[in-house]
Amino acid sequence: MAKFVVTIDGPAGSGKSTIAKLLAKREGFIHINSGALYRAVVYILGDSLDKDSLNGVDLKIEYRDGNFRILHNGIDITESLKTEALGKKASNVAKLGFVRDFVNMKVRAIPKSGKFVIDGRDCGSVIFPDADLKIFLTASPEERAKRRAEEIKGDFEHVLEEIKNRDEQDMKREIAPLKKPEGAYEIDTTGLGIEEVFRIVVDLVRRVYGNRDS
Repeated sequence: MAKFVVTIDGPAGSGKSTIAKLLAKREGFIHINSGALYRAVVYILGDSLDKDSLNGVDLKIEYRDGNFRILHNGIDITESLKTEALGKKASNVAKLGFVRDFVNMKVRAIPKSGKFVIDGRDCGSVIFPDADLKIFLTASPEERAKRRAEEIKGDFEHVLEEIKNRDEQDMKREIAPLKKPEGAYEIDTTGLGIEEVFRIVVDLVRRVYGNRDS
């Protein structure tokens, strides 16, 4: 099977990861979890992170029964990367240019043959600018705050303020700012349920995939 890559970009809370996971579960895609690689960098190097030490890290990616696995020195560390503390630290190191270059290099080397989906902030604009299909999911700050507040059982107004601040920071970042990739299909998910969004995405995927093979 030839390589087919779908990228899903968009602001926090727009449903990127949820849609990517559904494509993997229901449509046979392999979900590339770039966020897990940033967590792996923190997990392995901690406070000793610098460019030289990072380039010397033995980090490999495997797929077992379609599942994304990360190995360090031959040992599977995937399950150890799911702590909230690592997630917060990973967000900070992801702002470092040399770390993003390292992770992007690893991610670009993954797709060989088959169907792949990757979600994030700059997947379609930086990591895979020549992806077969680029999708940009968005929604109003209020909609995204509502979803997030329901998920974490938090205060809506507080979450809304955090979402707005995150949007401003993401769009103004010097490295990998949030933006709609060139040629991406924009889908406004405001007022839509996850199944409705998924149907829209699947229609796009099947149309583009069919046209490519026709």
